[in-house]
Amino acid sequence: CHFSAAASLSTVPAHITHVSNSEAPHPSWIMMLPEGQIRDDDEEARVAPVWKRNERLVYASNFLHMAMYTMCLGGIFDNFLYSVSEESHTLVSDPMTLGGDAQPQSHLLLDTYSTFKLALSIRPLSRVSYAADSSCVQSYTCASSIVHITDGSGNGDCCREGNRMPMLAFVNGSTRLWLSMDADGQSQALDRRSYNMLQHCEAGPELPLGTWTNVKIEAKGADQSKGQMNNTSLGGAVELFLNGTKVCEVPGTGFHRLPSRKGAHVFLGSMVAPFADSHLPADAQVAQLTYGRPASNMFVGVVNSLQGILSVVIMFPIGWLGDRVNRYTILKWNVLVGAVGASFLFAAVWYVNLPLLFAGISVFTVYQQCLSGLLNAVLADNVPKSMRTRAGGNYKIFSALAMSLAPALQVLVALSGLSSNAWTRETFAAMLLPGWALLIGVALAVGSMRAVGSSISDLPNVDEVQPPAESPLRGRSQRLSQAWLEEPVLLSAKRGTMVAVSANVFFITTLLANGMTVRYLNLYFTQILKFGPVQLCLLNAVCRLFIAGFVWATRPLASLLGRCNLAILFHLGSAIFTLGIYGGHVYEPGVWAACASYFLRYACLHARDPLLYAITMDVVPPSQRSRWAALNSLRTLSFSASAVLGGYLADLHGYVFSFDITVIALLASTVTILPAWLYFPRSEGAVAATVADCGASPATASSFATTTAPSSVAPLFGDQARSLSLLADPRGPAAETSAEEVTGAKA
Repeated sequence: CHFSAAASLSTVPAHITHVSNSEAPHPSWIMMLPEGQIRDDDEEARVAPVWKRNERLVYASNFLHMAMYTMCLGGIFDNFLYSVSEESHTLVSDPMTLGGDAQPQSHLLLDTYSTFKLALSIRPLSRVSYAADSSCVQSYTCASSIVHITDGSGNGDCCREGNRMPMLAFVNGSTRLWLSMDADGQSQALDRRSYNMLQHCEAGPELPLGTWTNVKIEAKGADQSKGQMNNTSLGGAVELFLNGTKVCEVPGTGFHRLPSRKGAHVFLGSMVAPFADSHLPADAQVAQLTYGRPASNMFVGVVNSLQGILSVVIMFPIGWLGDRVNRYTILKWNVLVGAVGASFLFAAVWYVNLPLLFAGISVFTVYQQCLSGLLNAVLADNVPKSMRTRAGGNYKIFSALAMSLAPALQVLVALSGLSSNAWTRETFAAMLLPGWALLIGVALAVGSMRAVGSSISDLPNVDEVQPPAESPLRGRSQRLSQAWLEEPVLLSAKRGTMVAVSANVFFITTLLANGMTVRYLNLYFTQILKFGPVQLCLLNAVCRLFIAGFVWATRPLASLLGRCNLAILFHLGSAIFTLGIYGGHVYEPGVWAACASYFLRYACLHARDPLLYAITMDVVPPSQRSRWAALNSLRTLSFSASAVLGGYLADLHGYVFSFDITVIALLASTVTILPAWLYFPRSEGAVAATVADCGASPATASSFATTTAPSSVAPLFGDQARSLSLLADPRGPAAETSAEEVTGAKA
């Protein structure tokens, strides 16, 4: 063994440079191998093509799976869940004329709710005015009625509880909307003037004549306000929206609940017999009149939290099983589980069936967790340590490309005419269902893998065959020193264990934080920025391509900055760019700025994860890989266990508030990576590894540490003093190393 760059190592004992043929397979060189490893160039040449083929099949399996997952359970699926949570009844579909020469419309019967959403399109034809001497001035009834829902108590009009649930009309002589709504517990003795003062609101601008305007009325409690309610302290409100913009709010909900009735009457225009109405009918057309419960982010959170909770429950059992049973066989049988889950989810979307939806999510989560966790372990079986960071990056690049392909295919579906650029049941079916065919490709790729590992196959894995010797000065890219990893660092915990625990606690805490947001970013773009299906698919397609390029371009930074350092930088970048999506209360971002921040947020997250994966796989024993890889598989599910909290916060305070909480949680979680940053410095124990690998004498080790550490090691992040302490020999400077001791030592 020789060091061309360290003259101080010229004192390496001669007996280390040559070992007899009976001692080692290579007479001129002896590598110190951990127990269970073999050094056989012929064996490596025989099995290397299998490793490479398996590696490519892992990429192919992951690519097809992620394309299927994104197409069937991605952003469009989140919008499907959001729409499913909305219970809606269509009262009028085609345009219907009110007032003028039109015949009075017969009334409909409807069960009403305390929280509801009433939506319609309206086209005013003319302004309706009362005569100057009309008695309506004294009775406060000068309005032309559009929609009136009443339980019929009293006179049916006002002011008994249940008479207006709600009533929508035009102000006298104009097309300005006027909205009134009862409240549970209101006084039954109110006159019309007092009632109007308490429980009505007016929209500011008039509606243009001859033009269709979208009108929405939402009645909800403070827990469903989405941050748009003014009087949340009073327990709720009724809000009026024109073309998606809130224009007024009925403040008369201080009684905390709104009335609900069975068999309420719905009148379009004026009330008809058996009721008398002093209001004139509006001269207008209405269409697409619907009534139902409003959509809720909470339901989206519940479904995704089911995935997250199930993943946590089965994560370690699957990892434990993968370490003790042939993981390649498990992967093949797992495809059948995926087929069952896919069948349930296909039927759930087709029939809009909630029991099938929850059954499909439960079964598919088992498949998802098993596939993602074991694929990471299989990748580590077939990729040398020196290449795992790069392999992890490749894994993410293929994932990003797959997640770009899926929305691109959905755009083609929309543009082909199979679906419209609107959030309809037909659109959801056309965009979600074709993706399940990709499961066939996953089955073919997984079925083509060949098992490696001496305990399950006649072929070894990469850690059971030592690669050819290279100059130790090539540093940490070769392998980490086992002695360095087993050194006690904190509370007697081994360095490798401490680093793995810290990296994965950091990973899980950031997933908890991101889980509150990641499922609602797509809804933010559709509900707040008003993206349609095509725009949302294009956003995600371009985003995933950007991620692939970003991960590829930033790979060289790992060796320059250190893996832990770079992971922290990417983590902080993801928090900053999350703020950029909505402005962080600093500025109002335009659509392009929001999209750019969206791209960079995801790019930082996806570039960070391969670093954490590679660090974990390098520091844990090969026999425990499946268990640790199971944690990494949570990335796809974005640890959805926290999604229900994000949905609750989004319903209560709006998306921006839940994003704020996410950013705060991300910044706070940085503390959990500090042990890994401290005990896994940029050098990654390179000094200790190179000297130990060469079997240098204690005097030589001391010389190397003294001459090298001050200039090239001391400035690096981490605890270099502990790394250098590995070089000390407890027997003292006079001790010598025998050839037998060198042969039996562990690297």
